[in-house]
Amino acid sequence: MSRMDMDKIKFLFRRIIVKKAIMFTLVLVTASTVLFGAARRQEATEGDVRLRMLICWNGGYKVPNDQYNNPVARAIREKTGVTVEYEGIMMSEMEKLNLMFASGDMPDIVNAPFWGGTSGETGVIKKAAAEGRLLPIEDILQRYPNVKRSYDIGVISQKYYETDLQDPSFNGHLYVIPQETPGNVEHITNWAYGVFVRGDVPKALGIDEKSIRTSQQLYDFMAKARDYGFKDVNGNPAIVATTYHQGWDYGRYAESFSTQKLTSYVQNPDGTVTHDWLTQNWLDRNIFLWRLVNQGILDKECFTTADTLADQKVGNGTALFFAAQYGVGINSTKMTGLYNSNPEMRYIPVGPLNDVQGNPLVQVESMGRTGSPVIFFPTTNKNLEASFKYIDYINTPEGMTLAEYGIEGQTFVRNSAGQPRLIPSLLERKRNGDSTWEDVVREVGGFGYISGRLWYGNLKLNWFGEDGVGAADAAVQEIEDYKKLRPARQLPGYALDAFQTEFPDYAKVSAFAFEGDPEKVYRERAYFAATEAEARRILTDFQTYLKTQENGLFLKFLDFLAQKAKSRGDIAF
Repeated sequence: MSRMDMDKIKFLFRRIIVKKAIMFTLVLVTASTVLFGAARRQEATEGDVRLRMLICWNGGYKVPNDQYNNPVARAIREKTGVTVEYEGIMMSEMEKLNLMFASGDMPDIVNAPFWGGTSGETGVIKKAAAEGRLLPIEDILQRYPNVKRSYDIGVISQKYYETDLQDPSFNGHLYVIPQETPGNVEHITNWAYGVFVRGDVPKALGIDEKSIRTSQQLYDFMAKARDYGFKDVNGNPAIVATTYHQGWDYGRYAESFSTQKLTSYVQNPDGTVTHDWLTQNWLDRNIFLWRLVNQGILDKECFTTADTLADQKVGNGTALFFAAQYGVGINSTKMTGLYNSNPEMRYIPVGPLNDVQGNPLVQVESMGRTGSPVIFFPTTNKNLEASFKYIDYINTPEGMTLAEYGIEGQTFVRNSAGQPRLIPSLLERKRNGDSTWEDVVREVGGFGYISGRLWYGNLKLNWFGEDGVGAADAAVQEIEDYKKLRPARQLPGYALDAFQTEFPDYAKVSAFAFEGDPEKVYRERAYFAATEAEARRILTDFQTYLKTQENGLFLKFLDFLAQKAKSRGDIAF
């Protein structure tokens, strides 16, 4: 037999094998279609409503592979008859919103930023509402008390309600549900900001770090630490004070120059209004920070640093002090192992500092959130009633338990108070910082992805005794203790800055005063000045700049706000 004949036989044989494989695959596909198609048709006949929700936040949105048949989705469907399937984006939020409204390819529900005022996303959503692209919700809201709670003053601020949620272009309608809002003051996220020192430093210097109450006392403390000759965990020379990304948050070192209020405006005794940037206190604060840089105390790299480098400086104990949120520093030391290997070097709080009037600093908040993520419903929504039924149910103790903890007996148990708690195997992974536990519970348990974009008027602490899954058992005690020293405190009143955009030439004011952050540019230039006199000149140059742009328009803007401050009795500064 020739080589050519052999090749023909092989070719024919391969064709027979391929044909048989294709036929077998078709049989399997057909059988699967019959079986699963029947199941889908059966589900459809049981009144199942399936909705699509866009999570409009750049970076994507992690969901389980099966958003329909996972245990939690099935349990929610049994209660509500509704399944919501989520999708994320990998583009800017404003770009996606514009594209969505321009194309008309809109989902049933959208979660997106709505920061209020002049923010870009807010403008796009307001425009869509005014043009009739969104469904009004004020009538249906009355039938769903858990959703309606999101509009309570205290959950949201009076300013947010009047200026953004009831925008004049809405003609009396409501279009968005404010989301990620606190149900009461206990549920406000406490960020635990402050200044923190390596634990062995005050002991070596004989200083009680809790006694430090002013920025000047802090300066003296840091200067002594600078001159002592401390080393990091690897025996390398230490630096004195640092921050995390892009200088976040060096302003904490100058907190005793702070005033505890809601806006950047100040009312003078004669009723006129000025801006913080035009005050002597602003000059004094920034000259103090210039001293920190000039005296070799504040790390010059911190203004342009990345978090990865900050993690090393804090994580190795190279920085004797850091200023940011307490949790990020503790995470850095856990990441490097310093937290466990050298407990004497664990960072501890300084002070906390007092404000410019000598009062203990707290985390100042308005009476309710001003600006938030929101949920809205495009006119393409297939079933608004079902949408509200689903969202309302999630914001009940039963619905939130499913969304946050999964199925009882499988992924959580109840403690003696009847509160849900993760089973030990999951809790241990969370406590040890194993981030993969979230992937496990989402993929296998079907929870941990729904509640994050649906909760509002948060009452989880009241319901569950913990504000986050595993928080009661996996909380870092140092952070919890520090939060008690700097609690969140709400200030009442209608914030004056709500009137900013009513100024006829606000766009011009914003262009030269607020856009591009010119204040930061001048301020950080001043920190690197060779002398205090030069630093002061740079800072006063900025004040002159503000007063003289557009023929003194900023001063006219402040006069306008002074008149607005007289327009109602609940104005807050």
